[in-house]
Amino acid sequence: MVMERVEKALGLPRLSELTKTMEKFPDEKHLKAIKQVLTIAERVAKTAPELDQVVMLIREINSMPIDKLEKLEKVLKRIEGIMKKAPEDLVSFLISLKEE
Repeated sequence: MVMERVEKALGLPRLSELTKTMEKFPDEKHLKAIKQVLTIAERVAKTAPELDQVVMLIREINSMPIDKLEKLEKVLKRIEGIMKKAPEDLVSFLISLKEE
């Protein structure tokens, strides 16, 4: 009863209403999850031009004939193997590409 008088005198909402409102607020765990989602969304938004380029590349690859894809795969595997080895192999590979 005393609380009701104080609430009415000061024009405050009922304490029970205030408690219900506070219960609707997200807890720390939810706030951290929301922050992570927003951080990731910000990074994605910043890299949007690169994503467009990736989509264009995927479309181009989808339109390539199988034999060209197989050749591309072989070349990429060679590049990967060379990159793992020494820079000398990279130079000789680039020279061989120039000759082809």
